[in-house]
Amino acid sequence: MRCLEGFYYRAACRMARENRPKKNSQTGEWTYPARKDVFEEVGLYTLTEYIDRRRKTIGAYISTDRSIFDLCRNGERRRGTSSDQLNNADLESEEVASSVVSEDASEVGSQSSIEDSA
Repeated sequence: MRCLEGFYYRAACRMARENRPKKNSQTGEWTYPARKDVFEEVGLYTLTEYIDRRRKTIGAYISTDRSIFDLCRNGERRRGTSSDQLNNADLESEEVASSVVSEDASEVGSQSSIEDSA
């Protein structure tokens, strides 16, 4: 993430007119402006702000009462989509199989805790 932020900052510096890195002609050292000033000048936000906004948008979408699986299952097949889809019997058998696997896993966990205490 640091590499991406560095690239993003350098790109913003190139877009800026006033807040650009400057080289001291006597010492040869570069001075860099504050990131906040550069982003403010070019009208950008930090990457973390963009990521936080996107996470909030996704969280709001997920938290609504939308069951994506049910929407897909009950939706109509559109032209151009694969006709090799699972039918309801296959879905029900997969649900039963997954519940059996989860029950087996819980039994294994309880057995290992018994063995650990012995």
